[in-house]
Amino acid sequence: MKKRNYFFLGIGGIGNSALAQHFTSLGHLVAGYDRMPSSVTQKLEKNKLDVLYEFAPEKLPAFVDPENTTIVCTAAIKQDQPWYQYFEKKGYLIEKRAHVLAQIANAKTCVAVAGTHGKTSTLAILSHIFKTAKQSFTAFVGGILQGYESNYIHTGDSYILVEADEFDRSFLKLRPTHAAITSIDPDHLDIYHSKKAFEKAFEDFANQVETSLIVGPGVALEGLKLGTAATSPYRMENCKLTEEGYRVDFYLRSPKSESFLVDVVGQHNLYNALTAAALATECGISISAIREALKSFRGIHRRMNIYPLHTNTIVVDDYAHHPTEIRAVFNTLNERYPELKKTVVFQPHLYSRTQNFLDAFATALSLFDQIYLLPIYPAREQPIPGVSSPALLDQIKQQNKGMISKEEIVSLGMHPNQGIIALLGAGDIGEVTANFKKVIA
Repeated sequence: MKKRNYFFLGIGGIGNSALAQHFTSLGHLVAGYDRMPSSVTQKLEKNKLDVLYEFAPEKLPAFVDPENTTIVCTAAIKQDQPWYQYFEKKGYLIEKRAHVLAQIANAKTCVAVAGTHGKTSTLAILSHIFKTAKQSFTAFVGGILQGYESNYIHTGDSYILVEADEFDRSFLKLRPTHAAITSIDPDHLDIYHSKKAFEKAFEDFANQVETSLIVGPGVALEGLKLGTAATSPYRMENCKLTEEGYRVDFYLRSPKSESFLVDVVGQHNLYNALTAAALATECGISISAIREALKSFRGIHRRMNIYPLHTNTIVVDDYAHHPTEIRAVFNTLNERYPELKKTVVFQPHLYSRTQNFLDAFATALSLFDQIYLLPIYPAREQPIPGVSSPALLDQIKQQNKGMISKEEIVSLGMHPNQGIIALLGAGDIGEVTANFKKVIA
């Protein structure tokens, strides 16, 4: 039987790019389109994948034909997009990324991580544990793991590790063997329209888990509770921050505690590490492999990355795009650097999210000593009247605030004693970090 070919719409996206690498590793012919070049598409091109950056059907590789090629698109691709319309009129099979990922995951032992916050960090740590344990697995991670420089790790296919994304109800296509739900904080209300509908989707996902479900603190669903309570089968005690990371005792479904050194930044990431250790335990991974992996984990691109620039001037780069995540970043910085001034540069992500959480964003950002906002990163959305970064700025009670451009951000860190400069958001604000790295060099 002839292998299917694949053409990805939005191949530079973190989800599609991992799938593209997967099918390439299996010997399929793969190409794709994206709006503009990025570090992700450049890596794909280095691996001999054709990437187009314009609507030009005449430039399609010869193997892209209606009979043998599946078109894979992200949920952000609309049906009026020129490439989508072209493939639809030509009779191609068009599938959403979530459906294709579910077909892969559901055919094997699937381990999934769901939750409003912490999916990527938890799955990245879990992937590193599996790799350290020399376990056969394939991981599709929603971020670039440092040390691997990839969002796709493949050593075999005994286990498939995936993020269970709640956007567009994508995670309801999965039938995991083991899963974790880290948190259920309302988000994507442009899709769900109400908190009740959002929570119901997580309940439906939980009911689809076949064997074991780990539930984080505050998650009101049945499962193996994770936290600090003595009744929790997975819990932590005696946490102490050291220069090497957190020294902590984990109870991994055992009355006996195990001491771990966990090299992560922030208590929220310590919970992510415990969640990953719990899932690994459910999959039979040894304590020794978990211990070694938690000590050697190097982090994820744009998840609490810390870059010292000068004396008492430190840049922190993080994907935080929800009020709860912004608060977690502030608490982490306050724990590690209580004496330093803290400046935040925030790029709101999506008009709908900004509108739905306007007051919560204002409250979380006001924790910082100085606040700068970039214009809203629209992603898949059209503007909403009255919703803008200046409107959010008006709601912030802190007096030291203002708008800023990406070009102006680097000047904030050019001198000593500027304190912490936190770059937060899920749009393209992360590109600014490259300019700071030039300062470091």
